[in-house]
Amino acid sequence: MAGKGKIPMAVRHDVENLIRRGNIFYWRARVPMSFVRCRPGSRLSLSLHCSDHKKAQAIGRKLNMLMAELKLKQKEPMSKEQLQKLCEHERDVMLLHLEDVALAARRYGRPADIEELEIDLENGWAYRLLAMFGIRQHLTLKEGCSGHRYLAANGVPASHIPAIKSNYIELFDEANSRAFQDGIRMLMDQFGIAQHPLNHEKAMKAYFNGRAEALFDVDDRHPLADRSLSEFTGGSRPNPRPSLATPVQPVVPLIFSPPIAEADTAPTPKPFELSAIVPLDLQPVPSLAAVEQGDGSTAMPILRVADFELEWEKLAANMKDSWDESTARDNRALVRMFKGVLEKHGVEHSGQITQFHHGELRQHFNMIPTRWGQSARMRAMSAGELQAEGQKLREQAEKDGKKPAVGLSSGTIRKHLGNLDHFLKHLRGHGFDIGDWSFEGLRPKKPKPGSIRRKQHKPKPEEIQPIFSSPIYTGSLNDRRGRGKPGPHVFHDAAYFLPIMFSYLGARRSEFAGLGLDDIEEDDDGLVLILRTNKFRRLKTEQSERLLPVPDELIRLGFMDYCVALKELGYEAVFPDLFSHKTMNDPGDRFYDVFLPIMKQSLGENMWSRAFHALRHGMADTLLQAGVPPLVIDDISGRLSEGGETSLRYTNPAGLPLMRDALSKYPIITAGIEPKPIKLLPWIEQRLPPPWAREAKNEERRRK
Repeated sequence: MAGKGKIPMAVRHDVENLIRRGNIFYWRARVPMSFVRCRPGSRLSLSLHCSDHKKAQAIGRKLNMLMAELKLKQKEPMSKEQLQKLCEHERDVMLLHLEDVALAARRYGRPADIEELEIDLENGWAYRLLAMFGIRQHLTLKEGCSGHRYLAANGVPASHIPAIKSNYIELFDEANSRAFQDGIRMLMDQFGIAQHPLNHEKAMKAYFNGRAEALFDVDDRHPLADRSLSEFTGGSRPNPRPSLATPVQPVVPLIFSPPIAEADTAPTPKPFELSAIVPLDLQPVPSLAAVEQGDGSTAMPILRVADFELEWEKLAANMKDSWDESTARDNRALVRMFKGVLEKHGVEHSGQITQFHHGELRQHFNMIPTRWGQSARMRAMSAGELQAEGQKLREQAEKDGKKPAVGLSSGTIRKHLGNLDHFLKHLRGHGFDIGDWSFEGLRPKKPKPGSIRRKQHKPKPEEIQPIFSSPIYTGSLNDRRGRGKPGPHVFHDAAYFLPIMFSYLGARRSEFAGLGLDDIEEDDDGLVLILRTNKFRRLKTEQSERLLPVPDELIRLGFMDYCVALKELGYEAVFPDLFSHKTMNDPGDRFYDVFLPIMKQSLGENMWSRAFHALRHGMADTLLQAGVPPLVIDDISGRLSEGGETSLRYTNPAGLPLMRDALSKYPIITAGIEPKPIKLLPWIEQRLPPPWAREAKNEERRRK
């Protein structure tokens, strides 16, 4: 015993980093070297506010697990203060939970009753099943079920499995609720843990293991119970409970603790020891398993449906040089959609996918809202919820006598099935068990060439000309919502120059919206736009890389003076007003949002569909009618000509002189625009963040 006035000497405990000073336990851990913002050799010292060694063991092990996971999986710099706060929060939540468990066990006032001990252990094993098998695989716990085999291997008496099953079902339903999932995400955000499917899965596993550990610590809560009266503790029950299918005590409520991302692996089953808390294993859980055959041999490995998005990340890494952002986004959307359909039908892994499930995906395309991808709320829905939303739209449209906006177009379905084909081939190529499948009878027929020509409107120059009489060119009220209203201001930005460029050159929206100032050069005959991959955007195809002459009308209206003004202010993009400082947004999409309302106002009832893409078609059609060869038009537009060996192998793309001659045949439709002195948007001139910028709506957009 320490003398009066002296600090009691610390006594190390058998749990790593756990020490005792007097009657109080402390957790003292060295900060890993990987935390570069912490001083080398620094330590975290945290009082656990408890003197009971069982509670201290549980909290100490959980904090050790947290530190190990942060060391292995750390992506963002973290200070010692942040680490300290995270550990303190974990300690406090664990202490509160242990108190709740103790109160729940004593609520009947029978501290010596063996049934109270058994109820805690049954609840603990229900939590442990969720930790081991996750919330996507629903265990029946019938004989032969993997969950039943796991319990048996850990020495759980068969007479208690029905009660464990009842508790497990209740917990399983609650864990799959939106409230529980939102709680996990909220806590991950609170501690700056990236919202990633793998992190989310690890957080839930750590939570369930923490609840199980607390419930398994029965020695302190039930010291008077006679262990010889329970099969759980090596004894026997002469008078078993009337019905083990219905537990006497409800399951301990789900209380959120900080999501400590435990390593993703299943530990080797060990015999259950009542005298000590089962330690959490930090070995990595493999994301794939082998399909067990009837003779005990193993076949090809399987991939859990819950891990489809993680495997998609590998596919995206393989395709990084071939996919642009929109292609990757479409492919990811398909994988999520297919995953939702499989989960709806109870498919747990790749080896269970059949031709039937491909057919169900095809029907799913017909039952969901046409524009589901434009709604953050709908993107978060499950397959069943999305179909229910489609049914609501059908019922409402029937009442209103309108056509319901339900079902994807044939072109979109063809694209999605192509993306699915790519993903499943990736799985098969990496050795996963994937059954035989075919899209025969599922994929819509490709439109005939004649019908394709009629689908897209090709506006003539005179149809486009009213756009250049809008307030953007004649004078607008202000630089915000008043751009479409008449006023004294003519601002030079993307809304001013891009419609001119699209009309005369017919490029894709992102090609011009993502131009850099370094992409403008000069040759012997004039200024040139260099379309190439840059820091602002990638190009769609190899033939998209090309040189285009700058139209004379663009120069007349001050385009080069505008670029010089931006250069002097330190900008790198030709159209900085299209970029957000908060997200990696698509500049072409931003331009679409800005100019489409003005375009509708200018054209009125003559407005055509696919507004900006139609400008590309209109330019090509106008040049063709003027006698320009299709091969030259394709070279200007950045398309791959289908003219045989001569156009593909034996000739180079059209040169700048030939392009200038071809483009001169397009009529001048901007002659009515009066040149004005260059006037930048106020926030561009002051180098301020864009007033329209907002945080990403979801994690997918934030990562991109």
